[in-house]
Amino acid sequence: EYRDTHFKMSDCDSEPYDEDDYGEDEEYIDYDDEVYIDDNDSGNKGMALLLEEDISQSLAQGLYAGSDNNSIECCAWVGFALSQLKPETLQACGLEKSKSIAIKLVFTDPPEYCSACPNVKQKHIFIRQTSKTDFSRLALVDCELFGLWWTLEQRLSEYLQCGWADIIKKQQDALEILKQREKYASSSNIKALVEIHGVTVDVATLALKNSGNHLDCATELLSDEKKRATLEQEAATMKKQTPPSGTRGSSEGNLLQTVVQYVKQRIEVATRYCIVCDKVHPLQLLKPVVCSQDLCNFQFTNMGLGINIENELLRSPEACDLIISMTTAAAFSGRHFEPFPTVEATRLDQHGQTEEVRFTRNHPRQVGEVLQKCPPVKEMVQHVKAGTLREKLESLDILLYKLLRWIIGTNRAHLQFIDDDKQRVKGAETHLQFVVKSTPPEKERTFQQLKEDYKGSFYAFHGSALGNWHSILRLGLRNFSGTEKQSHGSVYGQGIYMAVDAATSLGYAAHGNVGMGWTSSQFGATARCLALCEVVNYGEKDPKKCTGKLHRPQCKHSTTSPHYRVEMEELVVTRYFLLYSATDQLHNVLNSKLVVPAAPVRGVV
Repeated sequence: EYRDTHFKMSDCDSEPYDEDDYGEDEEYIDYDDEVYIDDNDSGNKGMALLLEEDISQSLAQGLYAGSDNNSIECCAWVGFALSQLKPETLQACGLEKSKSIAIKLVFTDPPEYCSACPNVKQKHIFIRQTSKTDFSRLALVDCELFGLWWTLEQRLSEYLQCGWADIIKKQQDALEILKQREKYASSSNIKALVEIHGVTVDVATLALKNSGNHLDCATELLSDEKKRATLEQEAATMKKQTPPSGTRGSSEGNLLQTVVQYVKQRIEVATRYCIVCDKVHPLQLLKPVVCSQDLCNFQFTNMGLGINIENELLRSPEACDLIISMTTAAAFSGRHFEPFPTVEATRLDQHGQTEEVRFTRNHPRQVGEVLQKCPPVKEMVQHVKAGTLREKLESLDILLYKLLRWIIGTNRAHLQFIDDDKQRVKGAETHLQFVVKSTPPEKERTFQQLKEDYKGSFYAFHGSALGNWHSILRLGLRNFSGTEKQSHGSVYGQGIYMAVDAATSLGYAAHGNVGMGWTSSQFGATARCLALCEVVNYGEKDPKKCTGKLHRPQCKHSTTSPHYRVEMEELVVTRYFLLYSATDQLHNVLNSKLVVPAAPVRGVV
């Protein structure tokens, strides 16, 4: 008995194929028109059908999906193009727009789709980055690790375990719906129509339903332009409506799409949580980092969790060079070396006994001495490409690899070296320039609102010893006047000091242990760093009428001061780093003569 709505079987002129009608040299294709899963079929065949359906639906939604099954394990792959995420999310997480996220779920004992909840501890969940888009042939060797892989695997495993009972119930409901559909539109026939006619699964299903699951009759319907248009219109109408009883929605009970939705969400909110313990940060940060708890810092540094240092070196070698130089200088200066690296390792002593090695706060120079053993970034990049970076660094010092991971991973700012002259600040008299993004979203919004309220902003220079930037990059440019972290005097009053000319700020940058920087840096061990800051044009422009919070040069509160002095931190944001050598003599580099790009590029390290 055939079900029909708009069409009758008499509309189809074809008769079922008979193998006897073909000669010896002719090919006969059997599409199993009358084969469907009934209640007596094995669960294995049913779940295989469900996996195929989940993959088909995922592909229809613009995802990547595939499977790799054998007698030992059933592997389901699903993923999505990273271009679907916002540029700021990709930037924050160090992901490449041209690549995709690939998620592999493994099912064993028995090797059947959804036979048990995938668990990361059993190595049944893998999340990687790949340049491949055909997941039907994907393997782990085609993928690569990225900064958030460990965090995402842990969070997905927890999510699946907490909600597995509900997930499996929805999967079973979906399977029952598929069993009913198989009676009037078998999966094999749907697949054939999709491949032959290029229609959607919904249109193919309607064609088979109106043809009694007869492939040739469905083909006749789809070959008729008017009848095909009617089916497409009906399918479109059904898609807009709530799926009726006995049919399955586009993602209802689809484990693969559920997994993708969760992983996407976790990437989008990655900056809000500690990458180890998953506790919420007090403020939303610019990039995924660990919280301040000692255990999280220990696991991040010593257990290899979190970032992938190799990817960071490849993506932005100049920025890595600069922050290594800053930490080296901080270690030798001995002042304000916060945060301090929580790095430790084990090695054999001269007697063959195991001993623990770590840095101690009372001897910060140890950190600098280890960093001086580090090869140049260009050499490290070559070791990354050869897959020998960790081996090389640990051969130089057992703590070196973990120390570099800590330095790069705890940096909370984004830095990007500017190699395009059009993006550089004109008039700064240096081509060594970095874009800096160190302001959390909440503070940036406050800054932009203040900028609007007070009709604009201006730029000014801030100089500080190279080692001080180790702390500033992690804690922000702060008003430390009157505290133990104050670097210079506050003769003109408390606040963040900035200058109208680069030469004045360069003098402050020369303070400290200049010459004690990283000797392998491409910028030299004596590099000096100035920050070019954007400042809200707050208060009275006439210095004689100064109302406080932002003091201009020669204001009424300090008539001899040649500096800007900002008491209110919300009025200042660091936008650029400018590097100079110890021999540079800056003349007439004034903030009023600078030409700053309207839309500076943003960094990734």
